[in-house]
This record gives sequence, C-alpha cells and structure tokens, in this order.
Amino acid sequence: MRPQVVRATRLVGRRFNSSSSSSSSSSSSPLNNPNVQKAVEGAQKAYNQTAATVKKVAGPLGERVGSALGGYREPLVYNSKVVASVAKQVWQAEKLSPPLDTAVWARAYSQIWSRASNLGYWRDLLKTGAWAGLGVAALEAYGIFKIGEIVGRRNLVGYKVKE
Repeated sequence: MRPQVVRATRLVGRRFNSSSSSSSSSSSSPLNNPNVQKAVEGAQKAYNQTAATVKKVAGPLGERVGSALGGYREPLVYNSKVVASVAKQVWQAEKLSPPLDTAVWARAYSQIWSRASNLGYWRDLLKTGAWAGLGVAALEAYGIFKIGEIVGRRNLVGYKVKE
C-alpha cells in the first residue's frame, strides 16, 4: 500500500511541476499548500498504523506469504479492500447483523468444508441432479460479476483508451 501512496504523490508532483514550470511563480505550487501536506502526512500515518496492525496480527507467516506473492501483493490487497467496502455497504443497506456466537460461525464453515472435501457429497449431487441448481447459482454469480465489470468500465467491451 505504501508504494501506492508514494506513486500517487509522485504523480501529483509531476503534474504540478509540469504545469507550474510554465507559470512564473513557483510559490503557488500545490505541493507548498499546507492542506496537501497534511493530507499526505495523514495518508502516510494511516498506512503506518495499518501496516503495524497487519504485521502484529499476521506475524512471520504473513510476511512469508506477502513476500511469496511478489508483484501480485498490491492488487490483491486493493481488491480485498474493494470487496470489504462493498460488503460493508451491502451490510449497512440490508441492516444485517452478524451472529454473535462463534459456534454458529464455526458450524457453518465446518459444514461447507466437510461438504466440499467429501467425495460422496459430489457423487450424490450428480446422482440427484442437484448439480444443475449449483451450476445455475454459479452462473448467476458469474453473470452478476460480469455486469459489475461492464458498469465499472461504463462500456460493454474493453476500456476506452484516450490517445
């Protein structure tokens, strides 16, 4: 996440430097603006706090997993934050409340894991024809994902490239 802050800061600096080099006064540069400096400091402070919390929670295992991801680490972190933000918005819009008992969570996830890892479950799914319902649910999820991509791009095919 820190490289994103640094990259954004450099990009802003380049834009303002290129636009201010044509003007005669460099004192009006937004980089000298105290509000911009406060925003950058606040972003760096938030990053440092988040990084410290993640390191404390994840420990050495998290560091090894993070280093193994290499260049995929940054997009994964970003996409997980997007998913969390969307889930939070849906959660608030639907006025949902989580089950407070951890036994409910453990039972639900153990049931999902036991079914997914049980070969008999998949055989029974094929024999009874319930696989069609599972396929329809998967297709619906994929379709909703694709519609979200189209809405996000604001275009049916690809992104509009400005050259």
